Amino acid sequence: MTTSRSPLRVLKAQADKIAKSLKAAERGEPIAHDPTGKIAASIARGVFKTGIVMDDKIITVEMPWSMIRETGEVALSEYVLKLMRNNRNDA
Repeated sequence: MTTSRSPLRVLKAQADKIAKSLKAAERGEPIAHDPTGKIAASIARGVFKTGIVMDDKIITVEMPWSMIRETGEVALSEYVLKLMRNNRNDA
């Protein structure tokens, strides 16, 4: 588990993995960590909502799929990383 004070490389790797999964789902690729189809259901609803559990906090991320479609993987990763590091004003 990580905290907001974990090494940047560790947090960045996690944020990159989240962004990669979001973009893969947006492209219609199968997601291994979604056996119940919740991601597909969120695409149908038009809004993605998830929680990121860390040792020192829980982050709730909610964004429309249209935003995920229009945003690059690097930018999504940076957004998640800022949330993980407590930079809410910058996110």
